Amino acid sequence: MNWIKDCPNGPYWITGARLVDPEAGRVFDGSLKVDAKGRIASIVEGARPKGDKEPTVDAGGLHLAPGLIDMHVHLREPGFEDKETVATGAASAARGGVTSMACMPNTRPICDTGAIVQLIRERAAHAGLCRVHPVGAITQAAKSEQLADMGEMIDAGAVAFSDDGWPVNDAGLMRHAMEFSLRWDALMISHAEEPALSRGGIMHEGAVSHKLGLKGIPRECEDIGTDRDIRLAGLTGAKLHIAHVSSKNSVEIIRRAKAEGHRITAETAPHYLLLDDSALLTYDSHKKMNPPIREKSDQEAIVAGLLDGTIDCVATDHAPHTEVEKIRELAFAPFGVTGLETLLAGVLTRMVGSGLMDLPAAVALVTSRPAAILGLDCGRLAEGAPADLMLFDPEETWTVHGEEMASRSRNTPFEGFELTGRVRATFLGGRPVFQRGEESDEFAPRPWTESVESARA
Repeated sequence: MNWIKDCPNGPYWITGARLVDPEAGRVFDGSLKVDAKGRIASIVEGARPKGDKEPTVDAGGLHLAPGLIDMHVHLREPGFEDKETVATGAASAARGGVTSMACMPNTRPICDTGAIVQLIRERAAHAGLCRVHPVGAITQAAKSEQLADMGEMIDAGAVAFSDDGWPVNDAGLMRHAMEFSLRWDALMISHAEEPALSRGGIMHEGAVSHKLGLKGIPRECEDIGTDRDIRLAGLTGAKLHIAHVSSKNSVEIIRRAKAEGHRITAETAPHYLLLDDSALLTYDSHKKMNPPIREKSDQEAIVAGLLDGTIDCVATDHAPHTEVEKIRELAFAPFGVTGLETLLAGVLTRMVGSGLMDLPAAVALVTSRPAAILGLDCGRLAEGAPADLMLFDPEETWTVHGEEMASRSRNTPFEGFELTGRVRATFLGGRPVFQRGEESDEFAPRPWTESVESARA
């Protein structure tokens, strides 16, 4: 069956699949029924019940799991549509099996009002390929001077708050923001950075930066920011998430804070799992991001943090830039890499391929865990949950080529890498929105509407 063209609108079964349940921690042969409202109606082991007359989609032995949730992306719209738009980002997400993503506010203008939150949601609904949940700015124009109107943005559908791209420099203002967030028990996302230490830096400060003669960014730059915001969360009782953890010291700071009972969660990114600063010995600007990839010891600490639960999930920090910007000399190229289409493969290659995690545990890092942090009703295989799903082959190996990606930008840090695990099809609310073909891929966007309540469910 051609899923895109032939998949029925009403109830149907997906059969012949290996179901991956990240919450139950198991993989089993089974069938899943999608109802007419785009939710999971039934999950059974083995074949579908005899006598049921609904149409069938044959998965052909592929693995079926919840769609991925990427809680840290930059979609660039409004203001930087030459880098990415909500529509092109959604297409890239669908190709990577991502069915929900939280987009950061460093647009132009900054996403610091309900009107911009609503604009982004409307653009996502029109694209019809991925659920997009805006993250509102903590401060007006992300300038660390005055708090933005959180209530207005929550009413419009914002799921969290961050000045990501910049830290909130004023500790007193960050404290007030956290206190204000308690009114809604809103999630605060910390871009942990001490600008006085990072200013002018190009890559991680260490032996490689010294060899290349480039100004470095010490890990203490991240550690100070992590420690400050965790202490403020402890002072206020706020719910805090630490973004893009790259430093071994920050892993330990987060571990200690969790042991002390603070409401702290954290994420890392695939590039911190697969790369270290030696990758910049070739001056490759496609491997320049902030925080920077650091040393092997940092990579090992991050993996250990994922294994013991110190780090809760993996997100991409998808940050597209134009080719003209990225082909500049390393010192002048902007920070940021794309990642939506390599999220699953990056996690499976590092965590499953090396025998560190089983498949359900690894899938949980990019489904049920970020869903729980953001308070989203997705990322799980359960009756009544949205039928946001992906079919994938966990053993398929493929070579990454930026020019083949659906994103408007091509600045992947994994160019030429052979990764394991590939998405074959993506379903959004029961609708197949992407199918990988032998000769060409297919997308099937269809605009939908959803209420603010369902967006925050």
